[in-house]
Amino acid sequence: MNRILFLLLLPALIFSQETLTDLSLNPKLLNVDWSSNSSKPILSLPFIDDFSYDSPLVDNDLWEKSSVFVNRTYPINPPTIGVATFDGLDEYGLARDFSQSSLSAPSDTLLSKTIDLGGVDSAYFLFFYQPKGIGDQPQVSDSLILEFKDINGNWDMVWHNICDTVINDFRKKVIILKSSDYLASSFQFRFRNYATISGNFDHWHIDYVKLDEFIAPIDIVELNDMSFVYNSPSFLKRYSEMPWTHFLNYEMSELKDSIDIILRNNNASINVDYQYTIFEYNNPYYYYPTSGPRNESVLDYDLTGNFSFTNPPIDIQSNVFTSFQTSDTTTFIIKNIINTAPSDNKSNDTLNHMQNFHYYFSYDDGIAESAYGINVNGAKLAYEFKLNRPDTLRAVQMYFPQMLDSVNDIDFNLTIWKDINGMPGDTLYSQTVSPVHSTNGSFHTYYIDRPFRIVGTFYVGWEQNTSDLLNIGFDKNNEANQYMFYNVGSGWNTSAYPGSWMIRPIVSQDAIISTISEKREYSRIYPNPSSEIIMIETQACSNVSIYNAQGVLVKKLRTSIPITGVNISDLSPSVYFVEIISKDERRCQKMIVE
Repeated sequence: MNRILFLLLLPALIFSQETLTDLSLNPKLLNVDWSSNSSKPILSLPFIDDFSYDSPLVDNDLWEKSSVFVNRTYPINPPTIGVATFDGLDEYGLARDFSQSSLSAPSDTLLSKTIDLGGVDSAYFLFFYQPKGIGDQPQVSDSLILEFKDINGNWDMVWHNICDTVINDFRKKVIILKSSDYLASSFQFRFRNYATISGNFDHWHIDYVKLDEFIAPIDIVELNDMSFVYNSPSFLKRYSEMPWTHFLNYEMSELKDSIDIILRNNNASINVDYQYTIFEYNNPYYYYPTSGPRNESVLDYDLTGNFSFTNPPIDIQSNVFTSFQTSDTTTFIIKNIINTAPSDNKSNDTLNHMQNFHYYFSYDDGIAESAYGINVNGAKLAYEFKLNRPDTLRAVQMYFPQMLDSVNDIDFNLTIWKDINGMPGDTLYSQTVSPVHSTNGSFHTYYIDRPFRIVGTFYVGWEQNTSDLLNIGFDKNNEANQYMFYNVGSGWNTSAYPGSWMIRPIVSQDAIISTISEKREYSRIYPNPSSEIIMIETQACSNVSIYNAQGVLVKKLRTSIPITGVNISDLSPSVYFVEIISKDERRCQKMIVE
């Protein structure tokens, strides 16, 4: 039995209920720009890359070739925030060979630029590595390899590691370079991996790659670096994102009392100043602490492990988010900063978090590390959401990642339930739809054909008509299990898998009544679909906002003429929403960019 079939069938044979499946591609790499603008053909020492930049691509100034995925979501307890992940996918996030489903084959390469080691008597090469993390466990036949290029252009394997199930934390590897074969002006190194190349399998993560002159033994012991470890958490108690109008006036119940930021001291100075600043529309208006940076003593990781802001915690005040917005949507940027010693690596000392308040409720962070399904005909999946005021449900967004076993033609019943004693109760709404798989990480929007009012707690999900795995996107970094229910015929149960389904109900600030089509329509957009220009026909003095499928504002304008042309050539092909607000109407229309 090949690996793909085994992965699809084994969970079903064991549990015959809930199933997590590895992804077949990585949408974060599908639409990235691989063009290099580097102006550094030859590098000098030191060479340092800790992959702390918030981009899926490596730094073009340091690397000549790469097919790895830079991320913050797959590793467990990295030395510094961000890693380079090796898997079975190519540089565009696609499987290299769907037919290669059992044997390990060459996959990713991370090749450095030329580094001048001429005139150096001795150098050291240092890096950290971890298999799996929260990803897929490499098989025994898989490996991670490090190679050095000698003065004759030959590649020598200087280190390799096969899968070791004992490894949980990152391990450090140090190699001393003394041979004249490597200590030359044309030195290069590369990492490569062997993996199952038919999907997003067999993960290896590397962090903090450093090459420098070897002067004293202390050089290979101390990184002399303080760093953030994980992304900043949401300030919201329940959701990762929610509509602004459901947050406003309910700050005390929706905000966490405090957040925790994790730091790691890699043999650096123990004195650290921490603060965060909140921005709205690039304007700073809130500071923590209000009296200046908070000073902490962060001891070395080898002595005490990671540092956690728990005594006292990082408090969150009820007025931390202030806005003059009256619509559902606004965004705040929270900039976390640590001030460390001058010798500390500064690239990992700033951590940004976008706290979005959009039209939808969300538990997930928008990134799927796996796919979730139930392999029982008639199974039900229900996701709990809670409103702070009555509202109108107008659509539901779901993210179905593209899988090898496509189920685009399999219908299911999109279902909304009311709440009865903390469990899904009577059905409020049901509509037969089918999964729409995404290859670019975007959610598909299912419009409610008869928008209706909802109050209090409700549940969003589906009822299956077959035993096929529908495979909804699954975020492993944000746990919402207490709100995730499934029913395979014997009653509702809480999901056993830590994480969150990528399902988001969209509510409207204003009531949408079933007779809306009978109202006079003052506005329209055309042509639709389009790829370059759309014409917006509307009343004078209207505000026009264009949102992508995730509810992120991508364009905004104000028009005072009857017909306005808008250039959309800079928008990626996808589904967008055009919201037009005037004195007499508020209208939202779907727009397709080809």
